[in-house]
Amino acid sequence: MIVDFHCHSDHSDGTDSVETLVKKAKDFGVKILSVTDHDTVSAQKEVRTLAVSQGMGYIYGVEISCTFHETLDILGYGYDDDTSLEDMLSKVRELRNKRNYLILRKLEGLGIHISENELYETFPGESLGRPHIASILVSRGKAMSVQEAFNIYIGKNGSAFVEKEKLGIRSAVDLILSSNGLPVLAHPLSLKLEADELEKMLLKLKSYGLKGMEVFYKEYSDEVRDLLLRLSVKHGLIATGGSDYHGEHKKHLEPGVEIPDDCVERFLESLNRRL
Repeated sequence: MIVDFHCHSDHSDGTDSVETLVKKAKDFGVKILSVTDHDTVSAQKEVRTLAVSQGMGYIYGVEISCTFHETLDILGYGYDDDTSLEDMLSKVRELRNKRNYLILRKLEGLGIHISENELYETFPGESLGRPHIASILVSRGKAMSVQEAFNIYIGKNGSAFVEKEKLGIRSAVDLILSSNGLPVLAHPLSLKLEADELEKMLLKLKSYGLKGMEVFYKEYSDEVRDLLLRLSVKHGLIATGGSDYHGEHKKHLEPGVEIPDDCVERFLESLNRRL
């Protein structure tokens, strides 16, 4: 079945509006959709209405960045439609805004003036970050591409890099569980761990309450997916998947990924038990 349980709109660091994203997902044959914007759930009601109107199933989603020496994100699915999750995420976004300010000050020191007003007036989302700053750098001719902007200025080895304060892993999992949601580890290879280290980490995360892992990540090879699927089965984790589509910020990706029907059914059953 073609689904997409991991993609981003312009409410965070995607470039497509909710309407455009839903249309593209429909055009690429997606049957069930979940938009997982970073640290915000502001798009959820609108995208659900649009997806259902196009004949797609929809699952509330979010992606939360966590403290780790490499990239570790937790996806949350099917959470309650109330304010408790959003209240906490608003505090996480304050950390994003603080980082944006510090990056802009570092760029100022390099002779590149980008005001906060310009950043927040250029992009409509409420969860803005480095990809948006990179886009402005490209538009100014300071870099040829978003990736080059990261390499030169705002990536880990860039001259204006600032580390972001994030939620602890356990706190992110607890937040999703407390909202009656399903916490899932996003793109496991981003942890940059060897297979045995990844397995140990999965056990640790499961002890925190992790329920699933993103096995069918669009950019992963069949070999990697097979390894992750074996680990998910071994440790009783639900296998999910998605494209991580971001629009122009990841031009090589399109919405939709094919996931075995039995994996989709198990995911949906786990969500239904929480409804």
